Amino acid sequence: MTEDLEAQRPAPVLETHRLLLRPFTVEELDAVAAGEHAGHFARGFPTAEDMDFARESLMAGGYFFTESVYARMAIVEKSTGEIVGTAGFVGPPIDAELEIVGSLAADRRNRGYGQEGVAALLGVAFTDPSVTAVRASVPGDNAPAAQVLLAAGFAHREAPGPETDYFLPRPG
Repeated sequence: MTEDLEAQRPAPVLETHRLLLRPFTVEELDAVAAGEHAGHFARGFPTAEDMDFARESLMAGGYFFTESVYARMAIVEKSTGEIVGTAGFVGPPIDAELEIVGSLAADRRNRGYGQEGVAALLGVAFTDPSVTAVRASVPGDNAPAAQVLLAAGFAHREAPGPETDYFLPRPG
């Protein structure tokens, strides 16, 4: 029952020092799914991963993927107003764990945006008392993503498959 109520909570708008994480509009999802470059998309956005996410969202009807607390959101660079990537959750908690996911346009990497986004998402994740941990799966060749997670306090956890699993238990 708690999961149902959580999934019905509206997607938050999260603000960090330099970023705004907000739900995508339907028009933005349409453009991302088509691989189109809208005027307010940063160079290099959307990535192939973003296009897959948008297509899946639209096929699923969009609501859960745009309006739920567990939505994957647009990362907006406040200084330019451009969408520079995506960040959010894969879905509601499974076995009391939330999985975070995200991407950044190549020319916006190495600016600390990953750390800001992860911190904002962790703030949302642990407001749900049923969430005991947050996890992330990273392709083995994505050292920058692994560094962001380790800096946020995640630890490596053994998992089968080609990706490396990272785990952060609920603080305190």
